[in-house]
Amino acid sequence: MSSIADRAPRASSEGSRREPCERCLVVGYDGGESARAAASWAARALPANGRLVLVYACRGLHAPSSPLATAQGRRRLGQAFLDELALDGEDALLEVCAHAEVLDEDPVSGLVDSARRHHASAIVVGCERHSRLHRAIGTVTSELLMRSPVPVTAVPSGANWKGAAR
Repeated sequence: MSSIADRAPRASSEGSRREPCERCLVVGYDGGESARAAASWAARALPANGRLVLVYACRGLHAPSSPLATAQGRRRLGQAFLDELALDGEDALLEVCAHAEVLDEDPVSGLVDSARRHHASAIVVGCERHSRLHRAIGTVTSELLMRSPVPVTAVPSGANWKGAAR
């Protein structure tokens, strides 16, 4: 089975010519339950000719990368997360034009850069409850709200939310 990164946009009804993608959503993905909920929500929110860009950013937001982990190892881990989503994700993810990126940067920088490169209309991330310390130093969502050039949608994990995107 091909990974999300290998999938091409849907063909139009006129044969092999491809439809232009109208709307692009960039989704932060780290393999967690709230990230899965965000990816599913985004896939359902896209119009028929929309495009989904799943981004796994390898570095931590407020911590340097581990001296034991190489950039190549971080990219392999990110690709494994994205491949797992392609195999086990909701059917809505199989019905959209999707592209995956594994970036060797922190999540906020990676998502903002990806949104700019792909001319995204929004960034979608999962959200979870955090400790007071985590909230004090900042979360990916709070940092994105300050730095993003496009709207940010935060989707709660599946255990807390079962709504439809539309």
